[in-house]
Amino acid sequence: MKKSFQVLKDRPKISVILTRDSVSAGDDCDVPHEKTIKINSFVDPEALARESSSGYLPKVAGVGHSWICVLNEIKIAEIKTTGTQPLVKEVEFNENNRIHFKYKSTRY
Repeated sequence: MKKSFQVLKDRPKISVILTRDSVSAGDDCDVPHEKTIKINSFVDPEALARESSSGYLPKVAGVGHSWICVLNEIKIAEIKTTGTQPLVKEVEFNENNRIHFKYKSTRY
């Protein structure tokens, strides 16, 4: 089985609390943008970041910005407009799991 589709055998689906940084002043009214989801317990950081961010992160105009996916205070992947790059080899889950997406704005 491809690593990107591997899930924990004892917990195929897990509950995760998502939060993210704001991207504009108008976006601040709903901070921390908390949402709880049930998701496959992907061990591949790229697959987990891509799946958990789908439909959650706002669209931001421009190029060069990215999001850092932080699972339980560990940076696991960077999501760019050109694709997702893993920052660790494999994801480790806790009993309770939180994913925070940290916004990296474009630097000129």
